[in-house]
Amino acid sequence: MKEIVIEGSRMMQVSENPMILISLKSESDFSTFSISDKESLLSKHFNIDAYRDFQQSHGINIFGIDEVSNSFDGFYTDQKKEAYGIKTADCIPLILWNPKKFILFGLHCGWRGLLGGIVEKALSSKAGREVTHAFIGPHISCNHFEVQQDFIETFISSEINIDKFITKKDGKSYMNLRSFCEQKLIKFNVKIINESSPCSYEKSDSLFSWRRDKEKSLRNVCLSWF
Repeated sequence: MKEIVIEGSRMMQVSENPMILISLKSESDFSTFSISDKESLLSKHFNIDAYRDFQQSHGINIFGIDEVSNSFDGFYTDQKKEAYGIKTADCIPLILWNPKKFILFGLHCGWRGLLGGIVEKALSSKAGREVTHAFIGPHISCNHFEVQQDFIETFISSEINIDKFITKKDGKSYMNLRSFCEQKLIKFNVKIINESSPCSYEKSDSLFSWRRDKEKSLRNVCLSWF
């Protein structure tokens, strides 16, 4: 991974095929731009044809698979030069792809989306069954994702045991969101390209975090395209 700066906007470049960029805190912050300004910037520097991101609601609707909706927490495309953004501020931005078939998914994976089955929905789709690789983007780490008993009982009521993803420390419970996501990917034989992910809570100089900053928090945008 390497940091690049595009007209004042800091980005972390993860991959080139597909191109995966993560917007970082900047004087000219990418997340504050309008859709048209985002598209213009990416078109100028990366020669893309279009850019799109969405109103997200911690659901499981996926643009390109589901019918028209007021919100989408994921996208699917098999078109080149079409860039999409997944916005997060502690949740996992998950990018899935097949480099030979130009299949590309992006998913907003908070605990609600993971509980609701957004990963399984994507990977069980016709295109999703062709996915070979995954990138698990920056999100809140287990050290800072404190959860309460009612949170754990929400999973129990859905008959999902998350005990192995819970760590107890000083009488408090913390969840490993990445490990929960990894387990889902492994079941579909998807290769995860990164062994660890930056913690949005800890990286206050470069990443936004809702748990850390509350209402003051903007969004990290994970961009991807072929």
